[in-house]
Amino acid sequence: ALQKGYDRIVAVGGDGTLNEVVNGLFTDEGEVINSSAGLLLIPVGTGSDFARMFDIDSSLGCVLKLMSLKEAKKCDVIRASFYGHNGQKALRYYINIADVGIGSETCARVNRGSKRLGGFWSFLLAALYTIITYHNRQLTVVIDDKEIYQGPSCLVAAGNGRFFGGGMKIAPEARVDDGVLDVVIVKDFTKLELFANMAKVYRGAHLQHPKVELGRGTRVNIKTAEKAYLELDGEPVGYGNTELQVLPAAIKIMF
Repeated sequence: ALQKGYDRIVAVGGDGTLNEVVNGLFTDEGEVINSSAGLLLIPVGTGSDFARMFDIDSSLGCVLKLMSLKEAKKCDVIRASFYGHNGQKALRYYINIADVGIGSETCARVNRGSKRLGGFWSFLLAALYTIITYHNRQLTVVIDDKEIYQGPSCLVAAGNGRFFGGGMKIAPEARVDDGVLDVVIVKDFTKLELFANMAKVYRGAHLQHPKVELGRGTRVNIKTAEKAYLELDGEPVGYGNTELQVLPAAIKIMF
């Protein structure tokens, strides 16, 4: 459709569907197929966390308003290089959140389930169970060639958007058009500390915790000493040792 000159692409689904559509906007060589095309999202998925950032829902009124928009706004996209489930080097793009650690294992658990409880409860219950079974990994985080953390961590999230996990505001200050990633490092939390601070994550009030660090940059490298799951936009795609690169204003979205 893009190669035929269509200038509006509508994605109907959740964050996983949006991720597939975003990847379809690029050629195998990493070029945007049609830079003038605008992407419109109608969120009907389990989490729909990217849409949450812009107060977009699937109501008729909201859909009609989106369809009537004439201009799209520029949005950053992130190129991710990582190891896939088959152990081979892989490359994909994402638009919302990349996460190594407990968040990605939670996503994997949700995707294996029925999701019949809806986004909030499906992710919350999966997160509670994952906290019980998860053990922190040794990670190294490098931002723009500067090492900012090395040590045990339960989660590193690199946010272009703000929300993940069915409404958790993991990167509350992130913007999709500022050309940088907000990298939230949740360090060596105990299980009790994770349970005690979960409500703060939903409010975006966790950044003040002494075991949480925020960094920003255009290039992020997350190295893992042992296998740790990686998710992009709510989809488990492989494992850590991940390189992320911001592509500023790469696409246009309607919101």
